[in-house]
Amino acid sequence: MRKKCVLYQEVDGTPYEVDLPLTSNVDPDELREKIGLPSYIDLNYFPLKSAMVTLWATINAPKLHELYPEAFEKKISDNPIRALLFGGAAVKILCKSANAGGPLARHIKDIDFIIPKKQGMSFCKLLLNMDKAFGTQFKYFRTKGDVLFNAMRQGQRYRIRTINGITEEGFPTVAVLDIFCDYIDLRHRIEVKDSFENCRENLCTIGLENLILSKSQFIMDYPKSETHVLKEHKQEFRILPYEHYALDKIVLGMEEKDARDVCAIFLDHPVGEGKDEISPNKMKKALEKDRKLALTVTLNLQNLANRTEFMEKWLKKSDVTTISNRINELLKYLPKVDKKWDKPWWNTAVETPMIE
Repeated sequence: MRKKCVLYQEVDGTPYEVDLPLTSNVDPDELREKIGLPSYIDLNYFPLKSAMVTLWATINAPKLHELYPEAFEKKISDNPIRALLFGGAAVKILCKSANAGGPLARHIKDIDFIIPKKQGMSFCKLLLNMDKAFGTQFKYFRTKGDVLFNAMRQGQRYRIRTINGITEEGFPTVAVLDIFCDYIDLRHRIEVKDSFENCRENLCTIGLENLILSKSQFIMDYPKSETHVLKEHKQEFRILPYEHYALDKIVLGMEEKDARDVCAIFLDHPVGEGKDEISPNKMKKALEKDRKLALTVTLNLQNLANRTEFMEKWLKKSDVTTISNRINELLKYLPKVDKKWDKPWWNTAVETPMIE
């Protein structure tokens, strides 16, 4: 008799279960190769293994009902679903240095997708039937809270639960999968529609430039009187040199995990207009449309370039020099923001992480 594992339980006692042991009917490494993604991607890391299966399924969405009729009764979509990764998983796909054995490898809890809004419902339907086609390791499900969350976002954003790991004892761990549509709307709004047209060129990610923007858009203010707390938690590197803000506050930039990812991008990719290079023209074009975003991004990048001692925690000095030089080279092309703000110029109606 198969054992059952409760993945989540509602307040009213309704369980979401999966049979044990978890199953897999596919070889994620084989699917990675079929998609055309780099062999250095660390598929021993479960979220990336799951991402390979999901990406292959989205590319083959028009024929899934023929390949797996027991899972998909009807055609999911007439066209491939253009699902793109962003966040730490995208960095691991684009940067060898962020994978196992690399100096900037780090643990990521989950994966993040962005899709065209018109394909949102199709993508969710695909995810909710993944386990029937590919095995229970790739199970996705929605709680009642997720259904309410999705309805309130009116197709602009979705939330689904996913298995993000398997313990040594064979039990699944569960995380929330965030699905954005058309743009990433956090501290600032990052438009990524152009990336959908170049999804294979960008290796099923939002691309180097949008990744840099999405990582370096993080900003918050913090009481100046609490600066000692930052030092206690070794986060003083986040203090941005912005002297025009309210006198009783300081401005903080991106967290260590994002700084680490940005370092990986600049270590592995030179600045230029060629293949696999960080395009100054694309960055400039994006930031000229939004001077608030431009200020946040340039503050974060300049701060990182200046914090050589911070980067030396993970990198040898020659790599730190490479990163700083490339960031400074890119900054020459980016718009300078003359307007000065003494209060938040970013969206404050989003979750703010604790200093810990």
